[in-house]
Amino acid sequence: MNELVSASVALASLHALALWARTASTRAWGDGAPASHRRAWAVALGTVALQGMAAVATTGIAAGLALVLASWMLLGWLLVLSMNQWPAGTLRWAPRLGAAGCAGCALALAWALLQGPPTWSGTSSGGASMVPRQVAAPQ
Repeated sequence: MNELVSASVALASLHALALWARTASTRAWGDGAPASHRRAWAVALGTVALQGMAAVATTGIAAGLALVLASWMLLGWLLVLSMNQWPAGTLRWAPRLGAAGCAGCALALAWALLQGPPTWSGTSSGGASMVPRQVAAPQ
């Protein structure tokens, strides 16, 4: 399940990146609308928050934040590359893939909230183990 959530987290950055690219003047997508910069900032910050929460909930804090940063860098570079090579296809598919990634992040967050916080078993040395302990339901 972590691989599916990680792919969704990475794809979610395309949602904000495609919107941001629409607000800037580009040869591939035409002149941007400067009035929508505030909306692009708001969507970008919301997307980062959604990605961060979903990634941290499923992979841990270090791996989650690294995944979010790496996906923005890599997919930002790939979006620019694809905008120059295939502008019409990129204009169509980048927002769609980004929306699918955001939906995957929202589902992962909902699943993590339904599961509740993890319960960690102790080791013989008294430290915490990374193996979840099975907790019996009260009868």
